[in-house]
Amino acid sequence: MLLKNCIYFIIITVSLLSIPILIYSIKNKNKRNSKCIKLINFFYIMYLILNIAVIPNVLSIDLGLEILFLALISFFAIIIYIVSIVICSQKIKKGNEMTPFSKKPILVILLFIILPILLLSCSLFKEYYLIINSDIVLVYKSNGNGGIDDSNHFAYAINENYFEEISLGLATGDYSLVKYLPKKSKKIDNIENINNYNVSLDNNEKYITIYKNNKLIHKKQINPNYYNISFDGGFYINNE
Repeated sequence: MLLKNCIYFIIITVSLLSIPILIYSIKNKNKRNSKCIKLINFFYIMYLILNIAVIPNVLSIDLGLEILFLALISFFAIIIYIVSIVICSQKIKKGNEMTPFSKKPILVILLFIILPILLLSCSLFKEYYLIINSDIVLVYKSNGNGGIDDSNHFAYAINENYFEEISLGLATGDYSLVKYLPKKSKKIDNIENINNYNVSLDNNEKYITIYKNNKLIHKKQINPNYYNISFDGGFYINNE
């Protein structure tokens, strides 16, 4: 999963989970369960804040206008989690420890605490691995319809074995990508001059074709959400 999409997925999933967790908070009558749910609520609030306001900035990820919608649903989800915390706090004071302790719901929710961390970590390390083991990284700009904040950056990590889209370090195009590159990387300003590689974008902006030493090695369909595309820059990575 693309790192950017992984962040979106975590935000949506954690936001949607606020409703069943609230319902469980209301129905639960066990003090120990209430303590677990309260802790889980704190974790989910933290995840939402981090994925909206912190992680995209730290990792220099170019997020589109959809982040505004995600921020809105996160806001409502945080309110629901706070309500759930208040309910659990009241039940901790009045709870009955004699009520049977139900492990299954708690274990399921704990699993959902660990999953966002695993998903984000896997996506992050995958993209970083692709970058440092590629021969070239090409950054493009989708200008959209030319409206305010309608453009966004996307990039590909390429070598003979793979041609993969990445989203790490693209907040300001190739400029913000530099900190994730090996030290021996060289700037590419002209897409027609990339050592042994030849890169072409078809006129309809549907495919990017990659040749190495005049041999076709990759042909990749471009995400249909990208259009009015221009080359923003890139890097040649010397892994020898």
